[in-house]
Amino acid sequence: MKNAKTISTLLTAAFLTAAVAAPAVYAADTAAPTTAQKTGVYVDDSVITAKIKAAFVEDSQVSALKIKVTTKKGIVTLTGTVPNPDAGQHALQLAAAVDGVKDVKSALTVKAS
Repeated sequence: MKNAKTISTLLTAAFLTAAVAAPAVYAADTAAPTTAQKTGVYVDDSVITAKIKAAFVEDSQVSALKIKVTTKKGIVTLTGTVPNPDAGQHALQLAAAVDGVKDVKSALTVKAS
């Protein structure tokens, strides 16, 4: 009888511990991203930006243009002035072709002739 009471007490304690711990584990899994996770995003974004700038330097049509490249969460924004719409379109295509790019937004303006 004493063993049955001890087992009952232990089982009750185990269930109470599980009931208290489960919400804490769930909260930890759904919490905001850690600094390490955020850093990974920034590293990926900086790599994407660097690859796009490298592609621009290698391309004869875009290399001389002053196009600013910013990347946030894989979304690239190109800012600057281009001599004609074709040059702007070409820059957008180069940027879109880089691995990791989710979308490319244009803030490019065409230089008045």
